[in-house]
Amino acid sequence: MASVSLSVAMIPEGLPAVMTITLAIGVSRMAKRNAIIRHLPAVEILGSTTVICSDKTGTLTRNEMTVQHVWAGQEHFVVQGIGYVPEGRITQNGKTVEINTKPSLRECLLAGLLCNDATLKQSEQGWVIAGDPTEGALLVSARKVGLEQAALLKQMPRLDAIPFESQYQYMATLHSNAAGGDNIIYLKGSVESVLQRCNTVLDEKGSPTPLQPAEIMAQVEDMASRGLRVLAFARLPVSTDTQHIDHDNVANGMQFFGLQAMIDPPREEVIPAIAACRSAGIQVKMITGDHALTAAAIAEKIGLSKAADGETTVHTGTELEAMSGAELTQAVEKTAVFARVTPEQKLRLVEALQASGEVTAMTGDGVNDAPAVRKADIGIAMGITGTEVAKEAADMVLTDDNFASIEAAVEEGRGVLDNLIKFISFILGAVAVLKIPLEIQ
Repeated sequence: MASVSLSVAMIPEGLPAVMTITLAIGVSRMAKRNAIIRHLPAVEILGSTTVICSDKTGTLTRNEMTVQHVWAGQEHFVVQGIGYVPEGRITQNGKTVEINTKPSLRECLLAGLLCNDATLKQSEQGWVIAGDPTEGALLVSARKVGLEQAALLKQMPRLDAIPFESQYQYMATLHSNAAGGDNIIYLKGSVESVLQRCNTVLDEKGSPTPLQPAEIMAQVEDMASRGLRVLAFARLPVSTDTQHIDHDNVANGMQFFGLQAMIDPPREEVIPAIAACRSAGIQVKMITGDHALTAAAIAEKIGLSKAADGETTVHTGTELEAMSGAELTQAVEKTAVFARVTPEQKLRLVEALQASGEVTAMTGDGVNDAPAVRKADIGIAMGITGTEVAKEAADMVLTDDNFASIEAAVEEGRGVLDNLIKFISFILGAVAVLKIPLEIQ
């Protein structure tokens, strides 16, 4: 060891070259493990990471949505079949449902079909979704009862739309009615955002009745506690003079249809990856826009840390909004799961962790995630579902959108950091012995 140290110290100018080569080798190894490094120094920082903040959908889960349950007209329905193959049936009490006898169910499925930017196509590889997997699952559930997107868009052409935004948590589309009558606005989004805009709900006969939010939220909590992702649907008839819509058009007076609940199973490889992070002293935190109970159920399945009483502690975006800086810093250290979080709150979480001295990695895929991704010590963008803005803001891009690839990249980063520390130790140790002056450039 002394001989090696002396040999290395003979050329102290070799440090920049060794660092560059070591980092470059690390970049090459990470690329083989589905992690593309955009900035060379990020390799070293990865080795120092103490907290990984990860999205749920697509990163910790498969992002392969399948609608399994529908609640409409105050009735439960089971959707059979898996994946994006539009085969299966919708049943009630074990019997196939005739869609024309269930107006509320039909309206709920129709809303999911029309308020939708995805398309379902059949290719040589089978049925595929072009667009968001969540929206794709809604197309499949409607197709199982014979509702086809292309035919219905001819009958009810789209006139305008309000795209989904995290701060509003809903999407809306305006359609004309070829059969005559009013234009119709369809709305889909989180249950909380949709409910607050509704004052009536369709019953089992398709007639409007006064809205009972408590009854609906009980259904939501039951579905979410089983790890299902729940979306709500509503509509609002408007005059034929209405050709454009904005957020004011859907602020109130809407008619609630029902709920569609879908499963997004956790990735199998995520469970050992989280365990490996924990054994290496790295905290893992889930940050999602989903319901708190859904997030807690998924967290339990993948083995995220729990509180002392055995329950998975979850903080919602509403709770974070009410916290002071000191309270947030304390909460972010103790909590592993954050639900209904907006992009702005993601940024606050990063700042709170950094204020506690943590070296933080943050994932993101949307345009609004870019500030949090940029602020983090290591910003991580999704290569498949991520926007170009998120990728430009990131230090690392995952080619498979998989949390396990983050764990692999941190492992490689620790190896690079360890090698650099060894080399510097050789130089400093030998310099102390030989009293070789180091020229710092």
